[in-house]
Amino acid sequence: MESSRRDRLESFVALLKNEGRHGVLGLDCGPGADGLHFVQSGIHFTGVDQSEENIHIARAHGLEASVAGPVSLPFADAAFASVWAVDALAGLAPEQWDDVVRELGRVAEPGAPIAVVLPAADPRSAGGSHGEGGPHGEGGWRGEGFTVLRSPA
Repeated sequence: MESSRRDRLESFVALLKNEGRHGVLGLDCGPGADGLHFVQSGIHFTGVDQSEENIHIARAHGLEASVAGPVSLPFADAAFASVWAVDALAGLAPEQWDDVVRELGRVAEPGAPIAVVLPAADPRSAGGSHGEGGPHGEGGWRGEGFTVLRSPA
């Protein structure tokens, strides 16, 4: 796991512990590396990803995970004490971001922290050459805008 990502993850775990939060939804959880870190830190993890292969790997690691997209999550309102969604906006068209963030706010408890990275266009992908320089492949995005939002209280 890259250093800045690990630092962000550890910082978010510290925030959750400081606020007495014991659960997190991991959106776009991939094969579950971040989920394992949450669990090892004593925080219950529920992951979702659009890739069946990623969910299979996450479950093989013992994580609770299911296939779901970011705009229509299969959870009740206010179901999670926090949300880790640092990869959720990468690769999506900017006009989809509001819908995803709104859905994250719906499934998060009132006032819950929601960690996201607001992607910035990768200047190396300007001129139609998307996917050449960004860590997320297609779309030419870099994850520099890490922030913690709060769901509506």
